[in-house]
Amino acid sequence: MDENKTQNFDAPYLYFGLSSEDRESAIHFLLESILKAKDRPHGLSRKLSFDEDVNIYLAHLLFAISLPEYHDMADPFLSTNTDEVFEWVRETEDPMLRYFIFKVNADHLLVQSTIFNPNPQLAKRFSFKKDVKEETSEERLAAILYYNQASRCHAGVYDKKTGVGEVLGKIAGQFDVYRHILTGVKEDYFKFIECFREQAFQQFLVKLSGYEREHLRGMRMEKFLEVYQQWLTTKAPELKAKILHLTQELSQLDPQFCFDVSKLN
Repeated sequence: MDENKTQNFDAPYLYFGLSSEDRESAIHFLLESILKAKDRPHGLSRKLSFDEDVNIYLAHLLFAISLPEYHDMADPFLSTNTDEVFEWVRETEDPMLRYFIFKVNADHLLVQSTIFNPNPQLAKRFSFKKDVKEETSEERLAAILYYNQASRCHAGVYDKKTGVGEVLGKIAGQFDVYRHILTGVKEDYFKFIECFREQAFQQFLVKLSGYEREHLRGMRMEKFLEVYQQWLTTKAPELKAKILHLTQELSQLDPQFCFDVSKLN
């Protein structure tokens, strides 16, 4: 196994740059979109509860693939060659890494055959770096195989049945159903991407503006204290104009700043 791949896999996981409120809002929107798609003809009824865990898994997956961090972590482990995927699995002694390799390849095939099919340009635009094309029957069977293997690997890591393993097994068992559901989510997904990225960018600008304003206020305060100390020592007339100018600037940057200019008389 390539050492760079292992290092990449061991990197901090997703969402580190997002607040919990952003994550919850995004995942809630995607979960509702999945539920709407299931209520449409030929989907599954929302009344059925046995697959609610799959709904949550798919919502988290759709959110994850909207983040560049996910692709930085997952892309080194993706391959269109089933033999290569199994070779990577055989080469590693890490059971969690085996699970991860199967999982990301299964997720990749599911998403590329639904959300990004048949428009590969959307995949490139939204950080889906691998080539997107019409799914073949071999790829469908590979996705089911990967999900089944990932399910077994996850149970093997903990030496018991696991919730994640059961979810992956359910997807493998009803792959065509969930593929149909995700196809119905496509339109909402790209609306979400546009809104989410725009909102995140605006929040970034607000935070950046606040940081710049606070940084400037600190610089002006240091200068004000420096000049005021010089004036207290020298009473030089030219320093008075500088103090008045700095006082005006600080008042604009910080409404709570207050200085009694009568002290300069």
